[in-house]
Amino acid sequence: MLHLICYDITNNSLRANFARKIIACGLDRINKSVYLGLIKETPLNNLEAELSRLLKLRGQPQDSLIILPILARQVQDMRIYGRNDLDKDELSGEKSTLIL
Repeated sequence: MLHLICYDITNNSLRANFARKIIACGLDRINKSVYLGLIKETPLNNLEAELSRLLKLRGQPQDSLIILPILARQVQDMRIYGRNDLDKDELSGEKSTLIL
């Protein structure tokens, strides 16, 4: 299922650690601290457990992590201003590749 993961973390090394772990799970960075992508339930549960553990251990009271399941059609309805290199079909998992 598609998920949007975003965080607001003050500690630079913790923030970089979050980014590496999320990208390693195959999500695409769509903004500085916002990621979107298809992730299966087990890897998502593992990622969520690890990120929440790190946030509890090293985070500050004002830090936050949000994990939101979204529908592919919601990605298609997304409005993007400024940066325009995001492929909605690829982000939503609807882009197909034909290999001949």
